[in-house]
Amino acid sequence: MAISTSFSTALTGLKAHQTAIDVTSNNISNASNPDYVRERPVFSTLSSINSIPGDIGTGVEVSSIYRITDTFLFNRYTSTSATYANLDTQEQYLKEIATYFPDVTDNGLYKDIEDFFNAWQTFANNPNDGAVKVDLAAKTQALTDNIKQLKTKLQDIQKNINEEINSRVDEANNIIKQIAELNKEITAHEANGESKANELRDKRDSLEKRLKELLDVKVYKNGVSTQDAQGATTTDYSEDYQISIGGYTLVSNSTYNELNVDTLYKNSMITLQKQDFSNVDITKSITGGEIGALLNLRGTEFNNEGNPTNGTIGKLMTSLDAFANGIIRSVNSLYSYSAQESVETDVINTPNTIPTDLQNKPLSALYSMYHVLSSPVRNGDLSLDVYDSKGNLDTANSPIKISIDENDSIDDVIDNINQALNDKGITDVKATLINGQLKFVNTSDNKETSKVLVSDDGAQLFTALNQIEYQPLSQVNTTKLPLPLKNGSFDIVVYNSDGNPLATRTVTVNMDSKDPRYSTLEGILAQINTPSIDDNQDNNLNNDVDDYYQAQFLNGKLILSKKTDENTYIGLDNDTADFGGALGINKFFDGTDASNIELKKEFQEDPSLIRASKTPSSGDNTIANSILQLQYQNINFYDNGLTKNNTIYEFYRGMTSDLANQTQIVSNKKESTQTLLTSIKNEYYGLSGVNIDEELINLEKFQRGYQANAKVITTINQMLDALFSIKQ
Repeated sequence: MAISTSFSTALTGLKAHQTAIDVTSNNISNASNPDYVRERPVFSTLSSINSIPGDIGTGVEVSSIYRITDTFLFNRYTSTSATYANLDTQEQYLKEIATYFPDVTDNGLYKDIEDFFNAWQTFANNPNDGAVKVDLAAKTQALTDNIKQLKTKLQDIQKNINEEINSRVDEANNIIKQIAELNKEITAHEANGESKANELRDKRDSLEKRLKELLDVKVYKNGVSTQDAQGATTTDYSEDYQISIGGYTLVSNSTYNELNVDTLYKNSMITLQKQDFSNVDITKSITGGEIGALLNLRGTEFNNEGNPTNGTIGKLMTSLDAFANGIIRSVNSLYSYSAQESVETDVINTPNTIPTDLQNKPLSALYSMYHVLSSPVRNGDLSLDVYDSKGNLDTANSPIKISIDENDSIDDVIDNINQALNDKGITDVKATLINGQLKFVNTSDNKETSKVLVSDDGAQLFTALNQIEYQPLSQVNTTKLPLPLKNGSFDIVVYNSDGNPLATRTVTVNMDSKDPRYSTLEGILAQINTPSIDDNQDNNLNNDVDDYYQAQFLNGKLILSKKTDENTYIGLDNDTADFGGALGINKFFDGTDASNIELKKEFQEDPSLIRASKTPSSGDNTIANSILQLQYQNINFYDNGLTKNNTIYEFYRGMTSDLANQTQIVSNKKESTQTLLTSIKNEYYGLSGVNIDEELINLEKFQRGYQANAKVITTINQMLDALFSIKQ
């Protein structure tokens, strides 16, 4: 074997150790880089020369430079990191929200509730004191202002979360693009089957970890294999790389699909474009990572006002609305007991009115062409029930069916109704338009009648007209009324100027009944207007409730108007149906929920108008005492589709304790996850991170190897010098 072969052998050792030193130098320089995975050169013996007395090697090469990693350990690390990011995001917002709903009794909304009832206590003791009324008005406004501020703060947090979702989705899309581009570069770099794109893989791992923290995506890697890196074991993949979420692909090797942010009621909803170019909403599929936490906090379902109905904020908003709604309904129901000379509510519902010049147009045209109706009228029957003067169903004449065609005009409908009534011998009632609204009235005075009621509207006529008084209460109770009614009853009481009752009539509300007299607003008014009921049981039919007051529903308002010149007053009592509170009869609060609750405007402007009395007597404090006792009574709260029967304090404490418990649970989970993450992180960096001590040992080893090979070359050079000197 020639001396040059020995030289070449030493040269391979020199180059191999130089490469090893380069790798070690790179490891040391990246020791503080958390995204860097340490590398290990693998030395391989070159092919030998076959000779006698034996084969002689030709040197060494660095055949591979491996990243020292473990795909399975990395997956555990990134998955735990995603869980931690999710919990950390939740905790930050929950702690902020919890500051607005303190789970204590000496501040916050709980204190405002106490002050409100304490003010009623003082008012009950001093019903005619003007200063006490001013204080009650102030305490009430403080309570309502705080409730509205809480709703506003929740909406502000909702807005901030939407903005953060947009930002996080932009970040995720940027990462998705980068990963797809890196996959393309890695494939090209490793196409020869020998090169290792270690730095590119490091960058991709870093992006993958961040993408998981954002979305907790699923990552699929094929071709995973384990290699011995001479003193270290590495497990990595070499083939397909896929990222998906909710079953939809985000990255497939070098191709990718971006996430889109659409707006639903000003709320960010996340969509993904499918292969057929249609967008699919994947918002509910995103439950992990920071974005999943934001969606879980904000909610993914919304009402028509854009407020979430699920999620932490959505549930809190709904509960806060239920809380405000319960207070408004309950206090107003009791305050409606306070007698007034007459009653006219605010507009409860705005009916559609048919102008004179359109009364001869087809109903179909009123909907499609003139846009007067809320919905189309369909071909069907309108059924009417007839009652006698005592409110008993006239079975001989009921029901009266009138066929309605969508091509009929409203004049045709009225003519057909009146003809059907006349055919039954009913001439004291007619159908007519009052202010463009279809009404059934007495022919004698054009006042709403108690004799004829709508029992079935197969043509959906009154739905199209948006006249809720003729629609079943079960259909409009939670959608069209300001506040919901309950099945129950209430008393209509007429007082004289001295506060003595003149007549009392009990009215029944039964939304489950098939009888429109009990299950429609018009039927409830008919119970008030029925003429031949002897309320006083004195055989005198001229001194009963219907003799003093006329009930009607006109222009969307409930009106109780005087029928005599006597000095009388009317109020409610024993209202188990929440009728006064639901319809806003002589109300104390304005509004329907946490966004608009406030003290009635006229009481804000003049607190002296607030009354403690049920009767006209100024010394009566019945109303004040009743509202004071409300703090100890269970009332209905309609919360997230459930009816909760609690006291006002219990319901609010339930809200705050649920929030406090949720915050504590998330904090505990975060703490345990952080412990687990630290353990896995240490294990991962123990394998893949740079150990300076180990690298210095390797550096010294490779340095000595380099020096030894250099010594061999020097020795061979001396041998060649000696050989050349012999020739000379």
